[in-house]
Amino acid sequence: MKTLEIKPLKDKKLNVLIIEKEYNEPFWLVEPRSALPQEKLRLVHKPSIAFCTYIEGLIKRVKPDFATEELGMRSSKEFYEKNDLAEIFQRNKVPFFPVDIDERARAYLEAGLDEKRRLRDEMLEALEKLSKGETEDEEAKIKREYLTAYIQSLQQEYEEDLNEIYFPIRERWIVMGILDRAREVSGKEKITCLHICSPEHVEGVKNLLESLNVNVEVVKVSKKIVSPHLDKSISEELSDFLQSMRIQVKPVIVKPSSMVPPLLFFLDTDPRASSFDICMAYDAGYSAVIPYENVTSEDAEKIVQDALFSRGPKGAKVTCFFIGGKNMEKAEEVFETVKNAMFPPFLAPIIIDPGGAYTTAAAMVAKVENALTTHKLGNLSDKACAIFGTGPVGRTAAILLSRLGCDVVIVSTNPNRPDGEQYIDRVAKSLLKRYGASVGGVYAPRREDRMQVLKKADLVFCAAAPGVRIIEKGMLEELKLMKVMVDINAVPPLGIEGMKLEDDMREIAPGIFGVGPIAVGKLKHKLEIEILKEAIRNGRGIYDYNAALQLARKLLERKLAPADLSFTLSYPTRRKGS
Repeated sequence: MKTLEIKPLKDKKLNVLIIEKEYNEPFWLVEPRSALPQEKLRLVHKPSIAFCTYIEGLIKRVKPDFATEELGMRSSKEFYEKNDLAEIFQRNKVPFFPVDIDERARAYLEAGLDEKRRLRDEMLEALEKLSKGETEDEEAKIKREYLTAYIQSLQQEYEEDLNEIYFPIRERWIVMGILDRAREVSGKEKITCLHICSPEHVEGVKNLLESLNVNVEVVKVSKKIVSPHLDKSISEELSDFLQSMRIQVKPVIVKPSSMVPPLLFFLDTDPRASSFDICMAYDAGYSAVIPYENVTSEDAEKIVQDALFSRGPKGAKVTCFFIGGKNMEKAEEVFETVKNAMFPPFLAPIIIDPGGAYTTAAAMVAKVENALTTHKLGNLSDKACAIFGTGPVGRTAAILLSRLGCDVVIVSTNPNRPDGEQYIDRVAKSLLKRYGASVGGVYAPRREDRMQVLKKADLVFCAAAPGVRIIEKGMLEELKLMKVMVDINAVPPLGIEGMKLEDDMREIAPGIFGVGPIAVGKLKHKLEIEILKEAIRNGRGIYDYNAALQLARKLLERKLAPADLSFTLSYPTRRKGS
């Protein structure tokens, strides 16, 4: 038996022109049930005069080195002697070959299917006998239900195997046949093949060939019948109808739906571009990510316009600009320049996520909002919120919570800050002036200072530096009212003592519910991927912390996973004495 082994061509460049034929070449491992319409359709399972005329003209123009077609259910003799295309290629001295599953391989595959079909049919007979019983007690009913489920499983497996053979496996044999014939062409580096292909296999064969570095073009022949008798019954006027009929033939070059690959230009204000965000962009489906480092607002305009002008208005829709960097102010300056560098029709999507702060803060806020709703703990807008940490994540969370109507304080806990009171006052004023966020500022370097903040807060967000303990277990025990606490610090020790990485509304102390770094991190990861995908789907738009929060909410709304709906049914055991 011939082995299915596809190897790329060496030292040859193959061009394949796939011509989509007018029907699917009959092929089956299990013969379909015959019906009258199907019998009549067999009369037209042949290339039309219009198709043959087109192929003859194409041969003269393209001058192919060889041509191929699926063999289907025909014998080799029928393929060459009862095939109008074979006659055309022979007349034009173009080698013409059938390509399809090897006969012995096909017999082997049929045997495997026969065994599965035999088992299914045996079970069907058993089910039929059960169903014919005069009386049906509870045990017989259960037997019938479980046997039905087993038969359905067998049928599904059988159909999946059949589909696998009809498409992926058969298409690999077809492609291998084309490549094998190309290897036989001697004395030429560039080879051209015409492949006559069933419509249902065009996409699969094309993709396989392209994956093997073959240049592929697809042509579909469009026909239109023109006749003054077209809308009339022709049973008594067939001769008149045929004499008046004209066939208009027009080849259509089938092009991919998206000729322009999606690109992401990563503008990082840091000395080293974030490998995290680069990997995320590739995982989201971008064809390439082009990183720029140490980007300033002066650099950004030229980078953006060079990229957009080179891709044109259509290409701009699949060109995304991602602004990163740990410095929030610098990133926002670059963002403003990028936004202002665009104008119709050169508009592209823009993502800004400085050091992951926007997606992390959005995930943190959305997670708590969802937890409050799920556990019936009231509305987020009614809560007093304390944010420990004045970095980009803490500031972004403060902006979002303030805009949602919360009473917010942002807290600096660094005991080594000599101007702590003045510093936190500047932070609060900056948030108000720049973002319109009304936020209180508290400097709390000591335990007793932090306790005062905790007692007043309903929700606590710990976004301080990694590896710094902010809230000790003893502090939690002193709190009397119920609270929800979130910690995004995954580096030991965690910011909140008693919190575990995977916590998701676990009661970490009496009346204190915790959301850990991994629970937030999972949502942040999904959120960034979704933003990257949506930017290309929409082809324009700005994706900042506001957009991130909206998308995070949507992700939590469709949180239900297949695992949540999974269960196992077991056949009930018989009770003793029954």
